[in-house]
Amino acid sequence: MGKRRDLVPNPPAGRKRAAALTALVAGLLVAALPPAGWAADDLPPPPAVGEAGLVSPEPLPDALTFEQMLQLPLANQYGVIAARARYERQRAEEQLVRSSNRPQVTLDGRLRYVEPGELAVENDQHDDHRAGLTLRQKLFDFGRQQDRESAAEARLAGERLALLDEQQRQRLALLRAYFDVLLADQRYQALNERMAILFIRYDRARDRRELGQTSDYDIAVFERDYQDVMLERARADAERRLTRRHLAEVAGRPDQLPRELEPPDLDRLFEREVPAIGDLIETALAEDLALNGLRRLHEGSRSELAAARSGNLPSVHGEINADYYTREGATRDPFRAGVYLEFPLFRGGARNAEIAAAQAERMEVVARMAEREADIRRYATELVEMIRVQQSVGQQRIDALDTYAELNFMRNQTLYQMEKAADLGDAMAEMSMAKFERMQTTYALAMRWAELALLTDQSLEAVLLGEADTPPEDGDQNTTEETS
Repeated sequence: MGKRRDLVPNPPAGRKRAAALTALVAGLLVAALPPAGWAADDLPPPPAVGEAGLVSPEPLPDALTFEQMLQLPLANQYGVIAARARYERQRAEEQLVRSSNRPQVTLDGRLRYVEPGELAVENDQHDDHRAGLTLRQKLFDFGRQQDRESAAEARLAGERLALLDEQQRQRLALLRAYFDVLLADQRYQALNERMAILFIRYDRARDRRELGQTSDYDIAVFERDYQDVMLERARADAERRLTRRHLAEVAGRPDQLPRELEPPDLDRLFEREVPAIGDLIETALAEDLALNGLRRLHEGSRSELAAARSGNLPSVHGEINADYYTREGATRDPFRAGVYLEFPLFRGGARNAEIAAAQAERMEVVARMAEREADIRRYATELVEMIRVQQSVGQQRIDALDTYAELNFMRNQTLYQMEKAADLGDAMAEMSMAKFERMQTTYALAMRWAELALLTDQSLEAVLLGEADTPPEDGDQNTTEETS
């Protein structure tokens, strides 16, 4: 390797100009840096993932209460995980957009052997190696980068609201699964009582046949009724296990099925005042998470369209280069700093394509917003009307069933004491079915109130357990944030 010659120092004036230009470019680079903490996120961390997939959280307790179900974390629920993945993907895309406006540092080099020409200054130097360090920073592009960042930020906000909305929807699905288990248990109990009654009657009929007091036809009728109810009871028993399996899956905890569930006291829902349709629609249009997410996407589409329209505007960037050469030359500078202007004159129609894509995206978001608003108006009206029906006609029906079941039991009890009735079976079975009907009506009403809570971004605890009447204290976090 040849010996490198000594560099001739720059004159004092040249050094001063270089230092001044370097300070100017460095100041512009520092000023262009994004503020600290721009990627901060207040959501809890995503669920842990192991080699075999998701790490399962703590299983459901053997005895699950209604309050525990409403407060159960759903971070490992499959629907929430998918929404979280979409949010994290959008967050990465936002960081990618922002990265184009941050300093870009490049290190490059080469190893090369050359045969110098006759006119070369160092004609005995064969090594032509190079190492270079380049720092590049976009300084100004007439707001195009800012529009792109605003669009990415709005899309990220939209995905965040979509994640919170999915959490609420899965909570609603968990509530429905909880009610399904309670109804399956009660239906099994009613059919079990009915089957026991029919078996006793069937067994008594067989005894009477041996005494010649009944016919084979009567025995066949008793056996048919008994077998029909036994089949329904077997199906109800299977339904108990299936609903528990569904509850565990919706909760994201399939490792253990809950054995006992606590029936909630929801009778207050029959007395709760129903909001006016107009007020509910107004609140829902302002608070609905899905609609607010679409509004963020609409804001992002406007910024994206503005960025596309400014696609042919110039941009200014600063650049600092530091290079080391083993073979010097007249055009090989060890240090350079400058400000550069780029003005695209023709991009082959790319600007028009970007504008068309941004306009199409904006049009789609506008259509989705209008569709969601229409769904909210229809859904809010349906909820109010159905709640009113359940509170009036539904309440009257289950009161009538309860009254009939109670009076029928008292009547049969009197007949049994007077030895005019063989047993109290039918009356007891009808009381169990009346309880099942009451639970079914109450849970249907509770689901309507829960859907109303989702539509207006309220917590299920506040709506179902009566906490909405107590105003929150200062400093309380948003109920939607707590569910995450």
